[in-house]
Amino acid sequence: MKKIFKDKVFLSTMLTLAVPITLQSFVTSSLNLVDTMMVGSLQETAISAVGLANQYMFIFTLCILGINAGASVFMAQYWGKKDLQGIKTFLGIDLTVGFVAASLFAIMAFFFPEVIMDIMSDDAAVVALGVNYLKIVAVSCLFMNFTQAYSSALRSTGQTKLPMFASLIGVGVNIILNWVFIFGKLGAPAMGVEGAALATMLARLVEVVFIVSIVYFTKNKVAAKLKELYSFSLKTVGVYFKTSWSVITNELVFSVGSAAYSVAYAKISTNASATMQISSTLINMFFIFLTGVGTAAAIMIGNKIGAEEEAVAKDYAHKVAKLTPVIGIILGIGIWISAPTILRWFNIQPETYKAAILVLRTMAIFMPLRSFNAIMIIGVFRGGGDTTYSMLVQAGTIWLYSVPLAFIGALALKWPVYSVFFLVCTEEMIKVPFEYFRLRSNKWIKNLVHEKHLS
Repeated sequence: MKKIFKDKVFLSTMLTLAVPITLQSFVTSSLNLVDTMMVGSLQETAISAVGLANQYMFIFTLCILGINAGASVFMAQYWGKKDLQGIKTFLGIDLTVGFVAASLFAIMAFFFPEVIMDIMSDDAAVVALGVNYLKIVAVSCLFMNFTQAYSSALRSTGQTKLPMFASLIGVGVNIILNWVFIFGKLGAPAMGVEGAALATMLARLVEVVFIVSIVYFTKNKVAAKLKELYSFSLKTVGVYFKTSWSVITNELVFSVGSAAYSVAYAKISTNASATMQISSTLINMFFIFLTGVGTAAAIMIGNKIGAEEEAVAKDYAHKVAKLTPVIGIILGIGIWISAPTILRWFNIQPETYKAAILVLRTMAIFMPLRSFNAIMIIGVFRGGGDTTYSMLVQAGTIWLYSVPLAFIGALALKWPVYSVFFLVCTEEMIKVPFEYFRLRSNKWIKNLVHEKHLS
């Protein structure tokens, strides 16, 4: 650890990237937390409905982040080469692929919300509220595509503050509009769950208008003309998917797996579902710190590989690997201590409160392992261009291990929700050796921009 703290270049670069990225991710994810908390003052049915509907939006969000991350692998390495046209080309691919995905998710949420909610819950009241939420929030999928694509391009070129400010503005708007539309303030009707959805949709609109306007009005280095964005060839798209398909698949595997856990928890009871919706939202808020460190690591490592400084990239990777368990311990302590205080903000029954405490403290225990695994996947291996290996580890441990255990615990053993959650968390122990030995092998280093992929 002494070597890490003596490397001022590593630490200053990591902090310069990680702090704004973490804050942006924290603020962006706060939209769902704000909805859950403000709706939580109504009833547990509303909490469950919004939480389960947001599981669908969570799948979409991770799909878009996977598409962005796939493009970012290239953009970070192109920035190491100082090749702006390469960055703009992959921004164009990012926007195009993301638009297709966003349109599909929006169509499903708007036209077939009943199908989605019927999968998520057997409770008719929860389904009805969730349907209303999804139909309104559907259009925000299109807004998020543009926001996240430009955010990825900005971060890949070391510009982390603008995406952070866009997210801050988005959450500020969401909080104000939630207060107006959920509770019927300033002359607006009290819309409850539908008000939360409307506020979220409008906040996403404000976010995208802000970030795109600033990029083009200031003539930012990623402000590409239409001709620059859409000059890519089918060959370039093929190069993108050759690397990115596994990143996108990885995010979908993780998000669909998370939705599957929610279905398993909902099979226990509506109270169990509410427990996990609240707990998962809070856990995700702490997990965002890992996302910030991981994204910063991916950019740093990708930049060095693009600049053909592989020895430095290896050094950074091993320093990150040593640092992440320490971060996990700190986050675990934070979760353990803060759980009782945070949960008092929710209007929930005593049994739900006690179960949520046990769930959060279980995650606190596993956080060091989760920190290592997450940052290896989203930081080191992704930054190195090694995307398929992590996807296979993620898919195998989730779908062959933890998802089956969740349903066995909920349906066969009929365990309480906190015990089922403990079973799910043991997945982190399975992942560690796979990630550790891959790191030591150095097979994760892949220079994707050594040859020009544009034609």
